[in-house]
Amino acid sequence: MESATKEKKFKGVGIWKFLNKIPAGTMFVPLVISAIICTLTIEFNLGAPEGTTELGHGLTLWQYLGNPMQDLFGSTGQMLMIGLMLFCTGTMIKPHDFVEVGKRGIWIILARLIPAYVISAIVYVFAGLQGFGGLDFITLTTILTSANAALYMGIVQPYADKSDLGTFPIMLICSMPLLPFIFISSFGEGSTSLTQKIMQIFSLLIPFLLGVLLGNLDSKIRDVFKGGNAIILPFLGFQFGSTINLTKLFDAQVLLSVLIAIILYWAVTIIIPYIVDRFALKRPGYASIGSSSLAGVALSIPAMFSTYTFGGQAYTQDMISRSVAVLAIVLLITNILSPFFTKWGMNFYFKTHQGEKMADARRVFGESHPELLIAIYDENGNYRTHHHNHHYFKSLFHIKSHKENEVNKNENK
Repeated sequence: MESATKEKKFKGVGIWKFLNKIPAGTMFVPLVISAIICTLTIEFNLGAPEGTTELGHGLTLWQYLGNPMQDLFGSTGQMLMIGLMLFCTGTMIKPHDFVEVGKRGIWIILARLIPAYVISAIVYVFAGLQGFGGLDFITLTTILTSANAALYMGIVQPYADKSDLGTFPIMLICSMPLLPFIFISSFGEGSTSLTQKIMQIFSLLIPFLLGVLLGNLDSKIRDVFKGGNAIILPFLGFQFGSTINLTKLFDAQVLLSVLIAIILYWAVTIIIPYIVDRFALKRPGYASIGSSSLAGVALSIPAMFSTYTFGGQAYTQDMISRSVAVLAIVLLITNILSPFFTKWGMNFYFKTHQGEKMADARRVFGESHPELLIAIYDENGNYRTHHHNHHYFKSLFHIKSHKENEVNKNENK
């Protein structure tokens, strides 16, 4: 009777849980919400005279409200958030990480980045800032050089060894705005002197190096800031979304650009690294396929060139908005499909390495993941068609059968 009268505690509505079920959801959902709000406030005319500072005359809601909302949710606060993200990322880097990645992961990263930068340079030399197929030089470079290190870690978890995990911080560094910024800016001219351009590069580098230094001097600092990026990503999502006008998003030319971008991205990030992974490094290929998704921070790069000219042509606000729209769609598609590509690739590997050929699977996973081999193969070394029903995968992906749920309910009664 006493327990029945007790008030039930409010457990919340599970917003964060919902966001994490969506690929890159903690950034992408706020991006969509902000884009909807800003599109409505830009396009919706309240009847104010032309030229006034009212909604419906080129102002987003965040601009209309002013600070702190403008810097917190609008595009003007992007660089501050990026600086914070660089610092938080730096605190997670340990010197030992660089040792582990040298064993194998660095070759996959180089197999991704070298072709990406070479292709981008060729496009600029022959097509200039405009690029081709509606993909300008900055958008193309941003896409080809990006990798979602956080998603990579989640995808390769069932298969990874120390070297694969050591790839994470280097991939994280390479996907940060610093390297693309240095590369792209070398082709253009900013509104600043050479000294100021160098200082802009250092301005991106210093927060990261400061994070590395403090994180290694005091492990407590690493513990405090290790969740920093998770806090920053939703705000970056709102800020990126504030630059998107959804009325221009479904233009046929934009969709064509997205299609070309995705085909090129997967050609560069899957085909070449996979060949290196399988035939040069003698690995199954999960590391190369698992890194084939766009990082959310890539959406911040176009805005960095708002004051730049390339071959005398300015990188206008309209071009930046279009670039962010293309990047947002590519981000969503690649983040959704990359886990499936990795799963299909590994299923193919295990199917073609059973029986006598299982020796190669033992070589790769025998020491790091013996439980994986038990889940994948039966006692005769034959591939289990329904291996994802094995308790190993259930525990990994938190999958429970209806029978297990009923048992748990009865135990709780």
